Amino acid sequence: MPAQSEPAIASEEKKVWVFGYGSLIWKPNFKYEKVVTGHINGVSRLFWQGSRDHRGTEAKPGRVATLVDDPQGSVHGLGFEISQEEADATFNYLNDRETGYNLREVIFHPGDPTQPKQKVLVFIASVENDDYLGPASLENMAQCIATCVGQSGPNYEYLFNLAHMMRLLFPTCKDDHLFDLEEECKRIRNGYVKPDEKR
Repeated sequence: MPAQSEPAIASEEKKVWVFGYGSLIWKPNFKYEKVVTGHINGVSRLFWQGSRDHRGTEAKPGRVATLVDDPQGSVHGLGFEISQEEADATFNYLNDRETGYNLREVIFHPGDPTQPKQKVLVFIASVENDDYLGPASLENMAQCIATCVGQSGPNYEYLFNLAHMMRLLFPTCKDDHLFDLEEECKRIRNGYVKPDEKR
């Protein structure tokens, strides 16, 4: 029997795809035609980007997710298909929302292996942007997230929402950085963890 070939990379000139790996997963706030679960390779999701507006302030910036190059890394999230007619409005909105992030084109692998791979655009915070915080100890990052608040709400809400959606959409997904931060943040907030809650 001949070996099955991998699905080709789809080419849809009138469509634009965006990959969401943070708050876009539970709150996209833009029009899209289709959403697909999947992953991208070559990066890891880390809470190394500062937020002086949505999840923190100028005096006390919060921490939100960005992607960091990692040859062995893989990040699960959602691919959003956007019509050409909605593309300008969508990216005007996202460029304002994703302050400090730059766009990069990557290959998206749908969760359904029979579907073709897809070129997508993803927002990644570079180390050169003014809000980039970089690495810190787990305890320091969790302390920041547990106590910072911005115009979109508490920083811990962002972390907990992301962890919840990862479990819901990708129950076999392994993301130690995300789940260890969640656990430490809940410990700091004292008593948030429910007795029957499992990681």
